[in-house]
Amino acid sequence: MRRLVSLAAALSLVLICGRSPAWPAPQGARQPDPAKILGTWSLQIDTNGLTTSLTLVLEESGGQLAGKISEDNGMFTDSPLSNIEYDGDNLAYDITVPSPPDNMIKTWKTQLKVGDDAAEGDIANADLGISVPITGKRVKK
Repeated sequence: MRRLVSLAAALSLVLICGRSPAWPAPQGARQPDPAKILGTWSLQIDTNGLTTSLTLVLEESGGQLAGKISEDNGMFTDSPLSNIEYDGDNLAYDITVPSPPDNMIKTWKTQLKVGDDAAEGDIANADLGISVPITGKRVKK
């Protein structure tokens, strides 16, 4: 019984606090270099030949990644990213924005493989059952 209470307390602590990105990585683990992805990115979503262009801005704030995204035709502007994860090769984030076809607010999950100023992956919405390719390039200053 004591082990069950200890397990429940530990699980509650994890759920309340979450995993902090500031926790040190295991010894010998590679620390991702956020400089590889910081800056402005031009992204394109290809939906059956219809291209949607986005501008993604990634920055470091308080030792953590932060960002915002805008649709280039003004459907949404400076929408904050959430649930940002970066492991040195892969970038994942969520955006909650007005979305076609009904312009309702929906959450989209983006997964990108990031390399030398280029990215490719997919953006998906579970409610709509949609997953489409997304590609991008970092904008040079």
